[in-house]
This record gives sequence, C-alpha cells and structure tokens, in this order.
Amino acid sequence: MTQRVTYNINIEKKMKIERLAMEASLKIGRTVKWTELMDILVTEFGKDAQAHLIHKEEKK
Repeated sequence: MTQRVTYNINIEKKMKIERLAMEASLKIGRTVKWTELMDILVTEFGKDAQAHLIHKEEKK
C-alpha cells in the first residue's frame, strides 16, 4: 500500500502548474495532469531546488 500525504498550494501556483500541464498535453498529444507535473518536479528536480535554496541562503 502506498502512503500519501497532502501538500497545500495556493491557487495561483496551482493554476500556473495546470497551465504548464495543459501546454505539455497539447505538445505531446496526451493528457498531462498537474499532479504528474508536480511529481516530475519533485522527483527529477528536487536536488536542483535544494541547491538553489542553499545558494540563496548563503548569499544573505
């Protein structure tokens, strides 16, 4: 059984991600859900986000 948790996101960010998913859907010819895009962001770009955050904090 897969365990799941929820993540609260403000509506503006969700709409931005939904728009990106719709644009991807049009380009690849299949439906892309915003949650699929979020999964890719976390799975593929999590380390990049971590490095960005660390770099930003070190500049302070």
